Amino acid sequence: MDDIDRAILYQLQQNGRIANNELADAVGLSPSPCLRRVRNLEASGAISSYVAILDRDIVGCSYEPMVWVTLETVTRESMLEFEDAVRGVPEIVEVARMMGQPDYLVRVVTSDADHFESLYIDVLANLPHIEKLTSQLAMKIIKRTTELPLEQPGTNR
Repeated sequence: MDDIDRAILYQLQQNGRIANNELADAVGLSPSPCLRRVRNLEASGAISSYVAILDRDIVGCSYEPMVWVTLETVTRESMLEFEDAVRGVPEIVEVARMMGQPDYLVRVVTSDADHFESLYIDVLANLPHIEKLTSQLAMKIIKRTTELPLEQPGTNR
C-alpha cells in the first residue's frame, strides 16, 4: 500500500459516496487508475464494505448500555458457544473479548430502558455459560467515529 492508496482510503473514510472523478481529483489521479486502485483495495480486503451511518435518535436506537459479561468457566468451548450465540442477537452491535475480568464487553442498542430490560431478562441472561452480567449506561458519548487514524495526505500527523 502506497501513499496514493492511503489517500484514497482517507478520502473514502470522509465520504464513502464520493464520485470517482472527485476522488481521482482529490488524490491526484485520472479517473481510470483511481477506480482501478479502489477495486484493488476492495479485492484485497482493505475496504471491507460501504455503509450508511445512521442517526441513532432518529431511527430509535438511542439507548446504548454496555454489558460486562463474566462466564462461569472460561474454556475454548464456552467462549466459542457464547460468541456464536451473541452473533445472532441484532441488538448486540459490538462484542470484545477482554484480557482479565470481565471476560467480555458487549455494546447493546435498543429503543429505551423497557426494551433493554426485556432483552436483558429474555436474551442476555439466557446466553450460554453466563455467570454474571453487569450493565452500565454512559451519561454522554464524547467521541464516536468509524474512521481509522490514517495520516491525512500532506500532513505529518
